[in-house]
Amino acid sequence: MSELYSVECTVHERNIIIGTLENVRWGLGVEGHSAEADEYSAISDEVWEHTSPPAGQSSDIPLDSPVTVSLTPRHWFLVAGLLDTSAFRNADPQESQVNLRVRDRITERLGDALPAPAQPSAPQRRQAGVPIGELGFYELYSAWSTGGDRFAGMDRGHDAWIGEGNGLLVRSHILTGTRDGTVDVTVELLNGPPPLETGPWDDVAEASSRFSTVGIPGPPPEANKLIAAAPGRDGVALLQLDPVWPSGCMYRVRVSVRGRDEGTSEQHLIQLWRAPSAPEELIKATDLTGRRRRPERPAAAQQPPADSDIRAWANSNRIPINEYGRIPAHMVAKYEAAHRTEDGNERPT
Repeated sequence: MSELYSVECTVHERNIIIGTLENVRWGLGVEGHSAEADEYSAISDEVWEHTSPPAGQSSDIPLDSPVTVSLTPRHWFLVAGLLDTSAFRNADPQESQVNLRVRDRITERLGDALPAPAQPSAPQRRQAGVPIGELGFYELYSAWSTGGDRFAGMDRGHDAWIGEGNGLLVRSHILTGTRDGTVDVTVELLNGPPPLETGPWDDVAEASSRFSTVGIPGPPPEANKLIAAAPGRDGVALLQLDPVWPSGCMYRVRVSVRGRDEGTSEQHLIQLWRAPSAPEELIKATDLTGRRRRPERPAAAQQPPADSDIRAWANSNRIPINEYGRIPAHMVAKYEAAHRTEDGNERPT
C-alpha cells in the first residue's frame, strides 16, 4: 500500500472535501462512469477513516477545529483536482477561496510526491474552418459527437454577457470579428505551455477551461472530441482528446487571433495543455474588434476642484475672480478645461 501523507485542515475544510467527493461521485454515477464513481466513493470513506483526531458528523464539533487527514499521493492528487475544478465553477468567491486554499496546502505538503497530471500521449495539431453566425462567437467544449444543437433557444439577448470579458476569450467562448462567415482555426494540444509568441497576432488571451476526456464509459472508453460550435451552425471536431484519469480535468487555453477587423480571412490559433486553473489574462490587445467588445470601464469619480485651487489659478493668470462666496460655473469650467489633457484626463499638478 502507498504511504499516507497527512494534511492539516479544519473540520469545515474536511467537510468541503467530502462534499466535493460525494457530488462528483453522484454525477459520475448518473453518467454511467461507475469505475470513477467507485473510486471517489472509496476516497470519501478514507477521509472519514483517516481523520485525526476523529471528527464525525456531530454538530457539537466546532467547524474551525483542527484535524489531520491522511491519504495516498494518488488520492490527494484527485482531491486537489476536484477542489480546483470546484473553485473554478463556484459562483461564491468565498467558497472558491476555501477550495483553492486547501488545494494549495495539498500541493505544498506533498511536493514531488504528488503525481504529475497526465498529458496527451503526443502533441496534436489540426486545422479547420469554423462557421460563425450573426452573434460573432464560437464555443469550445468536449463531447463524443458533434450532433445536437448546443445553443437551442439562444437568442440575441445572450450577446450581452459576452461583453463581460476581455474582448477575445470569455470563459470558453472565443469572440470573432467575422459574422455569418468562416474563421480559419488551428488548434494544438500540447504537453505543456508553449513559448509565448505575440508578434504575428493582433490579440492574445489565456483562460482556464474544464474539458471531459471520456464521452462514453468503457471498457474501452470512447474518447471525447474537442469541438468548436457557434449558435445556429454545425459544430466542428477539432481533435480527439486522450482519455486521462480523472476524465474531467482543467486545461489552460491560449487564443491568438488576427484579421478580426477585416472580417475576412480571420485566423485563430488555439493552444491548450493540462494545468491547474488560473485567472483569465489579456496578453495583447490591439484590434478594434476587441476594443468594441470589451465592456466600457466607468471613469473614476472626480472630486470637484477646491475653491482655493480655482482662485489661486485665476490669480496667477490675472483672471478676475471674487475672493468670497460661490465661484461662478463658467469659472469652474475654465479651470477644468485648463487642467485637462488632450485625451480628456485631468492634467497632473
